Amino acid sequence: MVALLGAVSAFAADVAVVVPSDAYGTSLGKHVARWLKSQSVESDLLSEGSLATGLDGKKLAFLVTPKGDAAQVAALKAFFARGGRAFVFYSTSAPLAAAMGFKLGAYRKPAAGTYAKMQMADSAPRGAPHAILQSSANVFTVSPVQGRSRVIASWLDRAGRNTGDAAILSSGQGWWMTHVMLADGDEGAKAQFLASVVGQCVPGAWSYETFAARRQAELGQLRAYAASQQPRAGEIRATWDHSGQGLYPGDWPRTIRELKRWGITDLFVNVAGAGFAHYRSKVLPVSAVCTEQGDQLAACLKAAAGSGIRVHAWILCFNGTRSTPNRLNAFAQKGWRLKDKKGKLTEYLDPSKADLQRTILDAIAEMASKYAVAGVHLDFVRWYEGATLPANAASTIGGFVAAARARLRATRRDAWLTAAVFGKYPSCVTSVGQDWESWLDGDFVDYVVPMNYLEDDVKYALFVAQQCRTPAHARKVISGIGVTANESRLSPRQVIDQVRVARKCGAAGVAFFDLDYVLVNDVLPYLKIGLFK
Repeated sequence: MVALLGAVSAFAADVAVVVPSDAYGTSLGKHVARWLKSQSVESDLLSEGSLATGLDGKKLAFLVTPKGDAAQVAALKAFFARGGRAFVFYSTSAPLAAAMGFKLGAYRKPAAGTYAKMQMADSAPRGAPHAILQSSANVFTVSPVQGRSRVIASWLDRAGRNTGDAAILSSGQGWWMTHVMLADGDEGAKAQFLASVVGQCVPGAWSYETFAARRQAELGQLRAYAASQQPRAGEIRATWDHSGQGLYPGDWPRTIRELKRWGITDLFVNVAGAGFAHYRSKVLPVSAVCTEQGDQLAACLKAAAGSGIRVHAWILCFNGTRSTPNRLNAFAQKGWRLKDKKGKLTEYLDPSKADLQRTILDAIAEMASKYAVAGVHLDFVRWYEGATLPANAASTIGGFVAAARARLRATRRDAWLTAAVFGKYPSCVTSVGQDWESWLDGDFVDYVVPMNYLEDDVKYALFVAQQCRTPAHARKVISGIGVTANESRLSPRQVIDQVRVARKCGAAGVAFFDLDYVLVNDVLPYLKIGLFK
C-alpha cells in the first residue's frame, strides 16, 4: 500500500540516507529513501565516505550498516552536538553504539521464524504503526543503557511470542535497529514508521492526522475502483514463491488457505537448482532448509491437496545461487561456472555443459516421478547476460528445453512444462539465447511466463501486446507482473490495470512476483473484490 500513503510536505534538506559502498547496502538505503518519498519526505542519498561534510544542515540521518569506525563516530558526535539525530540500521560498532547510548551485544542467527514481527511499545514515535511484519534471519543484539535509552520495539516469533530481543531502541541521539529494514512486505507500515521518526525530528514534516485522513480517502477510492472490475472465468492466476517455504515458513496449510482465499490457481514453488534441493533429492544437494525443516515440496503438495491450487516445482536451471561455497568450488572444478566479460568467475552456470544439462534433466524427472506436481517451472533457462555468448547460444537453450519436455513427457505426460522468460522479445534471443517464441511454436512448453516487471504501464502494455501478437501465442502466455520485484514496485491499482491489459491482449493469465505480505495483505484483497471475484 506504499503508493497510497500520502503526506503533507517535503523537507529535502533536512533528511539524509547514508549508504555503504556495497551494492546490497545501497539497495537497502534506496528502499529507505523510497519509503520516505511515499510519505512526501525527500531525502539526500549520501555515501558513507561523505559523512563528515554531508550532514551539514541535516536534522536526521538514516545510516545503513555503518562501519562505525573512529572517523564516522567523530563525525556523528559532531552531528549530535549540532542537534542532529541518527537512525542506525544494523551496525557491529561498539563505539558507535556507546556514542548513541546503547550497548552492543552479539550476532545471533536462531531457527527460521524466530524474528517475524516488530511489536511497538507505547514509547514509539507518535503515528508509528502498532507492529511491522518482517522475516529477519539474524540480528546483532543491542540493549539499552539505564538512564540513556530504551527499547521501543521487540522481536516476536511467528507464533507471536516475545523473543526477548530488542528490534528497535531509542535514545537522545536517535534510534538503532538490530537488523536492516527489508523490502519483504508490510511496506505501508515501514513507510509509516520511518515517517513518524521524521515527524519527531523535523517539526511539520509529517502529520499523523493528515496521513490517516488521506489514507482513508485514498483507500475508499481504491475500493470503489476495485469493485468496478469484472471477473474472468478460466484464467490462470499464479504466484511465484521465491523462498520455497511458503509465506509462513513451517506452516504450508496456512499459506495454501491464504492463496485459496484470494483466488490464486497456481503456485510456482522454488525448490531446486543445480546447487540445492528443498526436497529429498538423490540428484541435487539437499539444502539446509530441507534437512532442518523437512521436505518443502512434499509439505506444500500435502497442504494443497483438494484445494484446487496447482503446485509447480520451480527449478533454477543455469544459476548456482543458493549453493554453498564448497559446491560453488566444485562447480568451478567441473568447469560449470561462467566468467563475466572481464574474466571474473560468476555464480552463473554454463548451459553448454552436457553433464550439467543431464543433472538438471534428471532432477526434473525425479520431481515429476516422486511428487504429484502439476508441472515443472523452468527459471534461468538462459545464458547469463554478463557473459560472452557463443554463436549457438539460442540453439543450446532451445535444445535443452526440448529435452526437458521429452523427459517430462516420458515421466508424467499430464504435467505442464512452463518457463519464466525475458519479456522483451526478440532482443532476448541475442542477449541471453532465449528464443522462447520458437519454444511455443515447437510445443516445447505449455506456457511461457514473461517477466514483465515494469512500473511504466505504457511499456507494460507494449510488451504484452507483442508477446500476444497472435492468438496462438496469447493462449500460451502467462504475463508476469512485478508487484514487489527488484525492477518494479506496484500499487494495487497498478496491478489491477496490468491484469486488465493482459486480459485485453488475450493472455492465458497472470503471475505475480512475489509471494510476500505485500501481495497477500495489500494487493490480492483488492483483486478479489472484482477481478478475482
